[in-house]
Amino acid sequence: MTKCELNQIFLGEVASVQNYGAFIRIPGTSQQGLIHRSQVSATHVEDVADVLQKGERIWCKVISVAEDGKIGLSMKYVNQGNGLDLDPNGVELQRDLQRRKTPGTTQRKAIQLEAVLNTTCSKCGTRGHLSKDCFMSPDGKKYELIPEIEEESIPVDPVKEKVEKKEEKKHKLKKKKKKSKKSKHSTNDSDQEDKERSKKKIKKSSKERKKHRKKHSSSSSESSDSSSSSHDVKAHKRKHSEDYETRTRKCKHSKTKHPN
Repeated sequence: MTKCELNQIFLGEVASVQNYGAFIRIPGTSQQGLIHRSQVSATHVEDVADVLQKGERIWCKVISVAEDGKIGLSMKYVNQGNGLDLDPNGVELQRDLQRRKTPGTTQRKAIQLEAVLNTTCSKCGTRGHLSKDCFMSPDGKKYELIPEIEEESIPVDPVKEKVEKKEEKKHKLKKKKKKSKKSKHSTNDSDQEDKERSKKKIKKSSKERKKHRKKHSSSSSESSDSSSSSHDVKAHKRKHSEDYETRTRKCKHSKTKHPN
């Protein structure tokens, strides 16, 4: 490796470790590259000596080459097990650069009330959170809650109260009267319905009686006719028998008077 180019990956050796980073020997050249503590891991690293040691061999990626010959290296974009490039297009590197250029655009994370810390805040003096998570203004101003305005009790005239009570009573009496009228009307309607039903029943019963009487009269007339006819037949038979007897008597009398 005679010259270092961007996005090249190599296995280097840690030459020295500082608080702000580590210098790496580049194989094939006499140059050394610097791994800043921000490029050691994806998480924040305060002291590089806690992660790297002198003489250790690590996979590195060339992320910058300056005009004065300074070479910038990175560990977090290379797989330390097999040396694969984890950011071949340089997208994550560009995001990191933009974050460094515009640090004010980073949004602050909201406080999540999980476990109450046994600490007192140096800004506001309350317990349960740290000073970096405090929302107190830098001027030290404190804001208090506005008390609720109680409604002033308006004095009420006793005369007005009496008048209002009388009006309420009248209104209630009117309602009761209306209800009683409705109930009476409903009862009257029910009584009328009952009367109409009873009339209908009476009419039906009278009709049935008339029909029964007609049937009885017709049957009685038929029986009387039959009885009268039978009586006539008997009388006719009697007359016929009497005539026959008189004739026989006459014949006998004539025979006795005029013998042959």
